[in-house]
Amino acid sequence: MGEPLDSIRREIGEGGPITFARFMELALYGPGGFYGSPPVGADRDFVTSPHVHPVFGELVARAVRQLWEALGRPEPLRATEAGAGDGTFARTLLAHTGEIPVRYTAVERSAGARAALATIEGVEVRDRLDAAADLVLANELLDNLPFRVLRGNREVRIGREGERLVEILVPADAELGGFASGGAERVVPVGAFAFVDDLARVLERGYALLIDYGGLGTSGGPVHGYRGHTIVEDVLAAPGTADITAGVDFEPIASRAEADGLVAFPTVTQHDALLALGLAEWLHDELVSQRTQLDTGVGREAVATWSGRSRATLLVDPGGLGRFRWLLLATPGLDRPGWLERALDRAEA
Repeated sequence: MGEPLDSIRREIGEGGPITFARFMELALYGPGGFYGSPPVGADRDFVTSPHVHPVFGELVARAVRQLWEALGRPEPLRATEAGAGDGTFARTLLAHTGEIPVRYTAVERSAGARAALATIEGVEVRDRLDAAADLVLANELLDNLPFRVLRGNREVRIGREGERLVEILVPADAELGGFASGGAERVVPVGAFAFVDDLARVLERGYALLIDYGGLGTSGGPVHGYRGHTIVEDVLAAPGTADITAGVDFEPIASRAEADGLVAFPTVTQHDALLALGLAEWLHDELVSQRTQLDTGVGREAVATWSGRSRATLLVDPGGLGRFRWLLLATPGLDRPGWLERALDRAEA
């Protein structure tokens, strides 16, 4: 099965059972790991919102414009995308930033992804979040950062039975004691906490927009994988061949940000955020174009427009991508942007 399994077996053999976070680190980001090359796309393992339709990048660019204005229109706007993947988000976003003088940095741990990102004109590529920024974007990153797993007051660690990887339950250590609760499984997002700590260091005065699937007070989970657009339940079976993920509980993420001195604004769903940014109007304009195309006899173009509208509605589907949550963080003294106020009003209506 290759390097990840060998590395995991060797580490367990040398030091005993490892945390689930360490297992994820080796399976996803170690030599031969799942993220060694970008796994995102219709012909790969999963897709994200920017791959569903480019209007996602267009609407996020509108959000970026309001954040730039709230910051006093700095020149340049130092924008960093963490977990930039294959660059689809960067390309669609930058295509709609207009006159905003953006200095765009794409951060990726994966050497394969960095190679793809390096082909985008005007994008600087780095392997870590360590440069000062006015704005940090992270779309579907938090759920893939290594996390530890608790069941009640016991921690799940990964050990071996012969050549097979197995779960081993051990008493939770002091670091995790505050997260233990009943008999339920709980994800402790240690990787996301470290990422938020990095955010607090690089944001001198600015915002961070974190988008991911999950909820509030959910305890994270369940832990699962993705391979070929199909859910993988046994993530121990073939490490390195599937994604490993769990829903994000945004409450402890927001609490960590506030402990680091940032302001965590209330989260909103992607459904409400994109509608606040003008998706309904965009869909109406596309419908008008579709009707005009039909009236003028260009049926092929009308079908393409209809198909694009259909794909775009997936971004706000309450049963799918529309359930994603947007968490906006800021350094103290910055206001909520208008789009967030409108999204919060929608949520309360």
